[in-house]
Amino acid sequence: LVSVVSGGVNNEASGSRSSVSGGTGNTASGIYSAVSGGAFNTASGFASSVSGGGANKASNEISSVGGGASSTASGYASAVNGGNDNEASGMASAVNGGYDNTASGSWSAVNGG
Repeated sequence: LVSVVSGGVNNEASGSRSSVSGGTGNTASGIYSAVSGGAFNTASGFASSVSGGGANKASNEISSVGGGASSTASGYASAVNGGNDNEASGMASAVNGGYDNTASGSWSAVNGG
């Protein structure tokens, strides 16, 4: 169904009802997924999102990455908020900033560091 790309360069919205707003080389391939700015970000999970940053990936259902670089939210309902090289792989896990952190258990959190 309808997908939207609003500005930017080499962006792709291939998921049903997905959107990409600006940036470069971003991909929204999940149903209801969204990428807002940044570069080379991917939102492939159902209702996943990436907001800015570079080379971030939100790959599971309702997962999100907010800025930073080279971070991955792969757990169901997981989130990475800023920082670099962080990963939230547990269900409902979160990493809030910092560098090279991993939240792998369900409901786990790492704050900075």
